[in-house]
This record gives sequence, structure tokens and C-alpha cells, in this order.
Amino acid sequence: MKSKLRVLHIIGGGEFGGAEQHILNLLTSFSKEKVEVAVVCFYDALFARKLREAGITVTTLHTYGRFDMRILQGVKHEIEKMDPDIVHTHGVKANFLGRLAVRNLQYRTITTVHSNLRYDYVSPFASFVTTQMEKRTRKWNDHFITVSRALQDVLIQEDGIPASKTTVIYNGTDLTPYQLHMEKEVDRKALREEWNLPQDAFVFGNVGRIVQIKGLPHLLDAFSLYLKKTNATNSYLVIIGDGPERSSLEEQANRLGITSFIRFVGFRTDVPRCLHAIDLYVHAALYEGLGYTIVEAMASHLPVIATSAGGVPEFVLSQETGLLVTPASPEELTEAMITLEADTDLQQKLVEQASDMVEQRFTIDKMAELTLDLYHRLVAKSAR
Repeated sequence: MKSKLRVLHIIGGGEFGGAEQHILNLLTSFSKEKVEVAVVCFYDALFARKLREAGITVTTLHTYGRFDMRILQGVKHEIEKMDPDIVHTHGVKANFLGRLAVRNLQYRTITTVHSNLRYDYVSPFASFVTTQMEKRTRKWNDHFITVSRALQDVLIQEDGIPASKTTVIYNGTDLTPYQLHMEKEVDRKALREEWNLPQDAFVFGNVGRIVQIKGLPHLLDAFSLYLKKTNATNSYLVIIGDGPERSSLEEQANRLGITSFIRFVGFRTDVPRCLHAIDLYVHAALYEGLGYTIVEAMASHLPVIATSAGGVPEFVLSQETGLLVTPASPEELTEAMITLEADTDLQQKLVEQASDMVEQRFTIDKMAELTLDLYHRLVAKSAR
């Protein structure tokens, strides 16, 4: 092993979602004296800019077309140039190209599994192609990190990956921006004015990409039913995020006659501030690898309702750290919204227990410690 551990991460980087935030958190937490890190991205977008701002070496291969296989040579060149101890990949395309690039080279390769591939693509053709890309190249991968036990179970039970080649490491997040309660009232007032919401309104909120797997049509159905059952005139739903399903979601809100009670505020880079402006977080996903935004809501001291999807029940414990409901069940979600809004004692209990749990299990330091330990174990194993 070299005097300093060297790690190269590979990711598409065209978006700035949970995987990108995960890498940024992880790499900025490593000691520069002990670990040298670099990142290869396929796009020169927001994520690459944030890496540069953080002082992290990043190479973008954006000059190649999306389906230009010369990008494989670009990946291989970057790997050989850095000569890392570990090549760490994220996402189907990065996994595929990273594994192909190292298959005849002596590099330890790790993949972090952030989601269940089965739910990542709407198109059956795209799902088939990406599944083949993933599964046919796993033989060149040394180890898999999953961000939840649910995803680990998928790898072991459904995909046949040996348990010894998998490790669960929960995503860690910088909790500080979500816990800055000195600024909470200022954020709350300013954003409610910006979103044209009454200052005394009760506001439900959701954060994430507006895509099918997030179950947002069910959330709109549930909110519509909530309005009918409670006759509420001062309750609102804020959707924070953007994505390909936004227009159809807006059309659904119009059909349900609830447009005046919903705010689509688009993609935001100030999510901690946005969470300070809402009263109760509602997560309606059909499947989640973990549920990163739920952790952020808990850190913001918001009571949480979430679907029992994927890895969510590993930390949303019903009646303890949140309320759990069945995925794709608007009626059940509605009842949970009515119950939790009305019960301030239950809200306080859930908030206190959830925030304590988040501070113990979902810190960046904990994630970095476990990841670095895995790196060292794999490198030591290859040196034997």
C-alpha cells in the first residue's frame, strides 16, 4: 500500500441527488493527510462545480457523447493516471465502465448501491439493458456497500451476491444546517411569504425528485382526501423538487380541485431553510433504498409520516420515530396526516426520539469511519 491511501470515485454526476451529496459529504470528511481522493464525472454540471469548490480533484469526461464508448478509455486513463488503491463506483453507467476499465488491472473495486435497480427505470427496455449492464460486470467487483439492510437483502437473496462481499453503511449527513433553530423563525416567515402561504397555516411538505417511484400521485390523493375529511381551509402541501412527472402532477392537482392548496416550489439548493418553513414531513415513496430526505426532516425536528418501503422501516419506527403507512395507500396516509396533525404530544415524542436516533446513526463522521475502515480492510486483503 502507498504511504497515503488513494481513492478514485466514479459517478455520472449529471444531477445533484442523494448519491452526489453522499460522495461530497464522504470525501470532504476524510483527512487530507491520510487519504488522497479524486472523482471522475461524465458530466460537467452542478456536482462537479461543488467538488471543485470543496477543493476536491475532479475530472469530467463531458466531451464524449452519451453513448460514445471512447469514454471507457477516458475512465481507464484516469484510473491508471491516479493509480488508486480503491476504485469506488456509483450508478449503473459508472459501475459498468469502471468495472470494464479495471477488469484486467490490479485495482480493488467497490460499488455503493444507493437504490434498487428494479425501481429506477420506467421503461422496460431501459430496465432490461441497465440490469444486464450491472449484473454481467459484477464479477469484476470486489465489494458492495449498501445504504440499507433492505438493499443488502436484495443483493444477497435476489442477486446471489455472497454476504461476505457486502457491507451496510448508512448515508451520513451534515446535520448542522437542519438544526440551526436560531434561524428557523426567520426562514419560516420569509419562505411562507415567498410561497404565498399564510403565516399561521399548517404546512405539510415533501422533498425529492418528481418521479414515479416517489409516489407523489398517492400523496396528492391523500391530501385531497384530508382536505375533504377535515374541511381544512388553512392547510397546505409544499412539493420541493422537480422532475419529469411534475406537469402530470400539476394536472392531477387541478383535476382534484386542490391547486390553491398546493405549492410546487421547484428544485431548491436551500433545503434546510425550506424544511424550517413546514410543519410535518410526508414521504410517500413506493420504494426507497434508504430515504435520505426523511433523515434531513428528522434532523430539522419535524414529525414524519413515511411509507414502509425499502430501507425506511430501518429507522422510521412506527409510533417511536415516525408514523409508517403502507405504500400506495392514500386512505391510510390520510388518516396518519389527520392523526399526527391533531396530536401535538405525539408530534413532540416522535421529534425527540427521531432527532436522537439521527444524531447517533446518520452522521458524516460515522459514515466516513466505517467506509475508511472497509477501504483499509480491502487493501490489506489484497496485499496478502
